[in-house]
Amino acid sequence: MDTSRVRNFNQIGQAAFGTTGRVIIYVLYFINVTGIVGDYIILAGQSFHQIANGAGGLTENSWKLVCTLIMWLGCISLKQMSEAAMLSLVGIVTSMGAILIGVIQAFMHPYRDNGLVPVAHHRATHETARGSGVALALATISFAFCAVSVMPSVESSMRRPDKWNTVLSLSMIIVGITYIFVATVGYWAFGDQALAPFLDNLPPNAATKAAKILISLHVIFASPVMATSFALEIEVALNITKERLSKVREFAARLLLRTLFFIAMAGVALGIPFFGDVMALVGAFSMSLLL
Repeated sequence: MDTSRVRNFNQIGQAAFGTTGRVIIYVLYFINVTGIVGDYIILAGQSFHQIANGAGGLTENSWKLVCTLIMWLGCISLKQMSEAAMLSLVGIVTSMGAILIGVIQAFMHPYRDNGLVPVAHHRATHETARGSGVALALATISFAFCAVSVMPSVESSMRRPDKWNTVLSLSMIIVGITYIFVATVGYWAFGDQALAPFLDNLPPNAATKAAKILISLHVIFASPVMATSFALEIEVALNITKERLSKVREFAARLLLRTLFFIAMAGVALGIPFFGDVMALVGAFSMSLLL
């Protein structure tokens, strides 16, 4: 391996701890991506199920499988990370739309008195700090920055990698400010009763449904990017190339590998159908250890 330029987490593990480190990073990376995409499937499936309200006879698990299928189609269509630019752009636009709607709704419908919209609640109460919540908060924050696991792949696919430091700094600043703003508004509006995901705190009106559609589209478009980043590294490690296997066999091997990944991701979504719990678990276990 050329150690003059470390291009991904696996090479960091190899350089630091040899083959054992490389294997450990592969395992943590797999758990990380599987948990992240699995959580995205939970979010999208639950949102579409709530919006459809039983229309067509589809259960929540059925919606999760539909979302998994769409994500899988996006993943198998990508051969290189450079092809994911449009998916990323759509993901940004949809997430910004969902955030805008959600924040406006939170300002309009904070928990002021006892009520049942959207869930039974009392007036929002607030605490300056709660020691017992530090560990959970750190795990959740770690998950919130899960995109760092694909950043080495993004850098290697850039036409101008010399601009990477600028891109990275700007993206982290924008994402960080956005998270802080939404968290502040959410805690002000809902206090100790805030639910995960954020949109579940809002009344089930047309605006909330629109926000849920947008955030579901966001994770549907983001998931193939996350999954492809990991799949490409495994494919390189297994030497799945057209030069070695021929074009047809290479596609078949890539299709099988990525299908197995999405089966595992769907298994997480169906087996642990709790968005907030999966988010904290992935953040605490794989994301923290990987970084």
